[in-house]
Amino acid sequence: MLLVLPIRASNDHCPEDPDGSESPAETIVPLYDATTVLEPDTTVHTPTALITSIADRARDRHAREDQFQAYDHYLPWYWEERTLKLEIIDEVAKGGSEIIFNYQTLTPLGAAEFRAFFLGETTEAQYHSNQIATLVGPNQYTAKIASYTPENRPLQMGDRIEIEISQFLAAPTNGRRNYYGTALLYIVGQGVVPWEGQGPLADSFPLPKTAWLGGKTTLPYQYSNEPQHRFKQLAGNISPLSIQPFMNGRRLHHTDFGDGSHSEPGNPLLAKQVGKLGPHFTAKSCVACHANNGRALPPALNIPLRQSRVLVSSSPLGLSHPTLGSILQSQTINDSNSPNEGTVSITSYTESSHQYGDGTSYTLQKPNYTFQGTVPEHYSIRIAPQLVGLGLLEAINESTILALADPEDSDHDGISGRAQIIVDPETGDSRLGRFTNKAGQTRLRHQIAAAFNQDMGITSHPFPLLDGQTTPSHPPEINETDLAAITRYIALLGVGARRHLDDARALAGEQIFATIGCASCHTPAHVTGSFHPFTELRKQTIHPFTDLLLHDMGPGLADTMAENGATGSEWRTPPLWGIGLTAGVSGGEAYLHDGRARNLAEAILWHGGEAETSKEAFRNLSAANREALIAFLKSL
Repeated sequence: MLLVLPIRASNDHCPEDPDGSESPAETIVPLYDATTVLEPDTTVHTPTALITSIADRARDRHAREDQFQAYDHYLPWYWEERTLKLEIIDEVAKGGSEIIFNYQTLTPLGAAEFRAFFLGETTEAQYHSNQIATLVGPNQYTAKIASYTPENRPLQMGDRIEIEISQFLAAPTNGRRNYYGTALLYIVGQGVVPWEGQGPLADSFPLPKTAWLGGKTTLPYQYSNEPQHRFKQLAGNISPLSIQPFMNGRRLHHTDFGDGSHSEPGNPLLAKQVGKLGPHFTAKSCVACHANNGRALPPALNIPLRQSRVLVSSSPLGLSHPTLGSILQSQTINDSNSPNEGTVSITSYTESSHQYGDGTSYTLQKPNYTFQGTVPEHYSIRIAPQLVGLGLLEAINESTILALADPEDSDHDGISGRAQIIVDPETGDSRLGRFTNKAGQTRLRHQIAAAFNQDMGITSHPFPLLDGQTTPSHPPEINETDLAAITRYIALLGVGARRHLDDARALAGEQIFATIGCASCHTPAHVTGSFHPFTELRKQTIHPFTDLLLHDMGPGLADTMAENGATGSEWRTPPLWGIGLTAGVSGGEAYLHDGRARNLAEAILWHGGEAETSKEAFRNLSAANREALIAFLKSL
């Protein structure tokens, strides 16, 4: 299937033709279509049962134990012998009387403890039903539920069954033996759903769908007091096919590609990745920039930027710099033939004073940068963004995004979002840009491969040339298996659920968000397409609050260089899901492309260009209404 898009194309980094005319209409090739090979659906209806397939990982403690802060974190050797595949055969959904839970582990269990129906009267780990699952094959176990234990009656449609499967390993090759499992809520006749705790014991109930920001990938609320780990979790609907690649991808994400070490203690080095770093690089691992998979924070004054991408150019068109290439890579391996490219630091902030409509004062700050070494004529600072939900953004159909584009502002609403068109580095096709601040990458695989290349000096099949090279110096350093694993890991990170659903102030803020025009670019909802290969991402109603289009944000946020077809003042609308978790995940707040905004209000007040009207509307709100809008954003 081809899509004809009547807007400007990317043309040698030039935002428009030299004579001012538009380029011809572009033929957009979708990432996925009816010919894409699909992984099996994880929900299947048969004449006798509703069958749900899902996966799980070993846990240190239980979901509701806030005193230990040891549920959402990962223990050593998490990728080895510590996952399971679960099949739920719901015969009640088709008129039967029982539900069968079949699961398979990677290594034999010493005690196959299976718990169901949360109780929680004496401990946060107490269940009504406790049984030892039956061994039915090598590492294969089954447990059955035939009654609603809390009331001692037959199961009915809509019954809530919380389960927890312990992994008490008989003889693991490495690491400790005993682990618990994820608290999963199964609704009879429906499937596994994200949950919240209600009542004094925090019994599990389904979250309303208004909280499902990531569709079925959405996570339950967290009760273990580990806010820093919210962006590290499995998608709520992760499939058995995905679980081990996810874990292997996570290991790569946490690996130092210089010495092979893991960022978390107790894990062995990954020998095959040793020595792949450089010769020039910004960071040694993915997690070094994307700490806790969240937004990075700007460093203190005069400290070199290590969690930012610094694009450089000798031309406003964004052409490669003759000395530095396209990226300033501030570190180098010990090689006299690879001198350091220099560093850049924030040396001060320029502050400007303003007033809200009610006369209250506020201050905005803009960072001032100093380069050590070669000083590029043009540059753009991009702080590391959060990583959750990226697979779902990839799964949105091109036609859905293009339907939102209005490059000529034909409806005269002042909003003229347009699509970024990128040439696929592997196929040569024209694709819709989705990722990076300027929508400069078309698919998640390419975004990750580009980060390996530009931030760590590591080549791959999509990007075999390092910055400044014209011919490959060696075969790709990241093989296809590893690139696929880390892509699946990032694609299937669970999205945190919306919170404060009954908070009147946050609900009022949602209405204000729409009324003052924020939703014109931060599109609240999409439905993902039917053709993404990952079953977890297909046909999901999601709430990312982005249109994935480029918008002119005015001179206040503008760079002095173009990127592909985006001008210095054009930016892709960033998604807002998870934004309210930033402080807990990152340990502080920093927003916008360079992290200049210290809070959400400042981020809004920096908006200009197409967002000027909405910014002014926010500035002129009463203090109570401004606080309501921020409360809404913090609920996401």
